[in-house]
Amino acid sequence: MATAFLSSDWYRVADLRLRRQSHIRAVRHVYRGEAWHVLQDPQNGKVHRLADAAYGFFARLDGRRTVQEIWLRLCDLFPERPPSQTEILQLLAQLHDSDLILGDRMPNLVEIDRRARAEERRTLLNYVKNPLSLRFPLFDPEPLLLRTGWIGRAMFSMWGGLAWILLLLTTLTQAFLHFKTAQLPKLEQVSTASNLAYLAVAYVVMKALHELGHGWAIKRWGGEVREFGVMMLVFFPVPYVDASQATFFANKWHRMVVSAAGIMVELAVASGAFLVWLAADPGTVRTLAYNLMMIGGISTLLFNGNPLLRFDGYFVFADFFESPNLGQRSNQYFWYLVRRTILRDQEARPPVMAPREGLFLFLYATISFAYRIMVLFLISIFLALTMPLIGTLMVVWSLFTALVMPIAKGLRYVATDPAIDLIRGQVILKVGGALSLIFAVLFVLPLPNVTDADAVLQPRNGDLVRVQGRGFVEKVLVADGQRVQAGTVVMELSDPLVSLQRKQAEAERDDAVLQLGALPMSDQNGRQLWRDQVAYTEAKLADLTKREAGLIVRAEATGQVFVPNQTELPGRLVQQGEVVAVILSPGPTRWQVAIPATEARYVDAGNRSIDLVPRPDQDLRLHAQILARAPEVTTSLPSFGLTTKGGGKLLIDPSAKAPVSLEPVVNYLLEVAQTDAGLFAQGSRARVRFVHDPSPIGPRIWWALERTFLRQFGG
Repeated sequence: MATAFLSSDWYRVADLRLRRQSHIRAVRHVYRGEAWHVLQDPQNGKVHRLADAAYGFFARLDGRRTVQEIWLRLCDLFPERPPSQTEILQLLAQLHDSDLILGDRMPNLVEIDRRARAEERRTLLNYVKNPLSLRFPLFDPEPLLLRTGWIGRAMFSMWGGLAWILLLLTTLTQAFLHFKTAQLPKLEQVSTASNLAYLAVAYVVMKALHELGHGWAIKRWGGEVREFGVMMLVFFPVPYVDASQATFFANKWHRMVVSAAGIMVELAVASGAFLVWLAADPGTVRTLAYNLMMIGGISTLLFNGNPLLRFDGYFVFADFFESPNLGQRSNQYFWYLVRRTILRDQEARPPVMAPREGLFLFLYATISFAYRIMVLFLISIFLALTMPLIGTLMVVWSLFTALVMPIAKGLRYVATDPAIDLIRGQVILKVGGALSLIFAVLFVLPLPNVTDADAVLQPRNGDLVRVQGRGFVEKVLVADGQRVQAGTVVMELSDPLVSLQRKQAEAERDDAVLQLGALPMSDQNGRQLWRDQVAYTEAKLADLTKREAGLIVRAEATGQVFVPNQTELPGRLVQQGEVVAVILSPGPTRWQVAIPATEARYVDAGNRSIDLVPRPDQDLRLHAQILARAPEVTTSLPSFGLTTKGGGKLLIDPSAKAPVSLEPVVNYLLEVAQTDAGLFAQGSRARVRFVHDPSPIGPRIWWALERTFLRQFGG
């Protein structure tokens, strides 16, 4: 951005004889074809970047030449783009604030003390601003890394790289070959108390090797590692090493290897653990190998390898695209766009280091911010559930620093920054208009409101063909899809024991009748006893006859009959009441739906329409209506088809024998008008969309968050 070539404040610095700090180290980097110089202060480990022209000025600060003389020399060296006095003043302010230069007068001890106190306050503020990520230095690992430096030289060499690639390829090949046969433990097995000890040992070993990988990589190219400690990441101990020395490496590929060293080590250990897990017998070695594989494989790729989080993957990503300090500069560029395009701040300067970098910074800023907010929200829920008091306080503070403080800083900029004094009224109007527009979108503008859910077909009473007795299937007398009338025999069963008992009962009845006929009429007592015996045997015979008749399975309705597993039924023992066939008859169909209790209020308030789309026929759309609503909120579900176990969305315990939801639900019964008999088979599933009256989205979001927290905390 163009600035005034001459400055009215130049006289304040023109005669100063400044010199650069003698202990500052410098190295030349190239970012997207542009030369930059990286300065490192070994005393505090801070790194600074200067453009080529700015470094030309800094390098000439030797304490003998004045600022005026150096500026004139630079104007001679860069006649096409000479540095302006305003730029030199800004550079001097930057160098002074970073303690990179000394003056030709006695040092200002008051200023030195002020800066030291300010640095202490900034350090403390960084801890307070981010209580979910606290660092505690422990010891200097340099002596250990010096003694084991040969490991780094072997690992990060051509042969070490080839061995690493070969190990990963071998692991991927074995994983492909054993994809169907390998039985991985389930989540509930991993989280058992007996496995937690193995998991802890695997975690300590893996993370220690991870940090040693960073240290060995730095030693491989001549750097130093002076700090090893523990970082409490969401109250969980995570070891770390200070790898800031890698920033000073001139070769970007060396910097990338240092950043990726931990990931490379974890993937290598996870690959070896996978091969051991395949070969080992069940026991301690196999369990430990699986835990190493899980930590080194899954957690590394999801967290350390993610460029949207400020872990190893972020630094690899930034160095690969030659965008140093990517996170901070992307945020600065986003606010530069706001200041320049919305607030019309003509003094705003873009933090770009190369042509066409602006779009890259904007995309990274927006995507990474959205991802960090999502992660912060999930961590907030986790902490609030596990540590209700302390966790909630920490979450509130983290959300305050992540959201409220940036907004407050922006409002303070609008209210007090001198750069927009001349246009402050216009800026306030624009900001007020933007806030009003956001408020209107959230709380005034009616937006479409729909609720989606899964549905399963409810068979009607006459549609289910049940066995009335207990017996073995002799033969099935109908074919799938055959049209039957009520009373049609579907299948025949047999029970040899019932037949024998019926014949025995007949013989007992005939014997009782003969005995009764043989007695004289005068023996009234004897005849009464045998009359009772005849009645008993006849009742027994009637019951056995009824049981034998129950072995004939008949259809109770008219329609198309379907017999599941028809070819496997003959010879199988079926119990009384068991469903052996389904009859699909014309008429309305009923569907069972379970809506989470947090969304049921919209369904109960009224629906413009209810659309039911059967699966897998997504082109068919049917109109439904609510036939019944369960009066209570429950966790019981009518079918597994509504849960993740049966292809639905509701979560249940995988080991549960009955369909019980993990969250409260309200059960509904929907009815669809007349349909063809053969349209839906038993167990049919559908997607239901309840279309409600349009409403603002703000109250919906707030109500959903409120209900979520109240439910989790027992409100």
